[in-house]
Amino acid sequence: MRKKELKTRDKIIKNALRIFAQKGFFRTTVDDIAEATGVAKGTVYLYFSNKEDLYTASIDEHFNIALGMLSEVDQSPGTPGEKMNKIATDYVNYITDLRTTYLPFSFESMNLSSKTLKKIHSAIEPKLHEMVNTISRIIKDGIGHGEFRRVDPQLAAFYFLSTIRAIFFNHFYVTNDSIKTESVLELFFDGLNKRR
Repeated sequence: MRKKELKTRDKIIKNALRIFAQKGFFRTTVDDIAEATGVAKGTVYLYFSNKEDLYTASIDEHFNIALGMLSEVDQSPGTPGEKMNKIATDYVNYITDLRTTYLPFSFESMNLSSKTLKKIHSAIEPKLHEMVNTISRIIKDGIGHGEFRRVDPQLAAFYFLSTIRAIFFNHFYVTNDSIKTESVLELFFDGLNKRR
């Protein structure tokens, strides 16, 4: 694919991600995406055979962005705890700015065809593993430097990603913002048990 074609395809995907996140899969039309991109509907079909393929590509892009943010924080200076806090803050800000209800990437997906679900699964599974592995490395580093107690880094990384998702759900569903991001992260880092 030539540079111009790649640029057009990338622009279509970025607009699709934003619109799917705002409207969901079923209410979004290819016309919506073409109009937002400034191309004819037929141009979208030059790059994607149907709306399902475009949806899969947009979810793939969502995870690419997340991986890019993770990598940037991982390579930056700071303690493992500072990096974990930055990952959470950056990711929550990203999905809040996207104004996604997270439904397009979770609940709504249950109503898609099994063929589309398999495509989505095969696109995101390796990226989820990469996210967990990156966070796990940061946690291992924190254990090695005595900043974190000894835990299973893979399990802690998975739990951390779930915590970030909980922070987002709070921001989306609790309008008075009664639960602060810092409080949720403090609970993640300190746990419930009283230290002796």
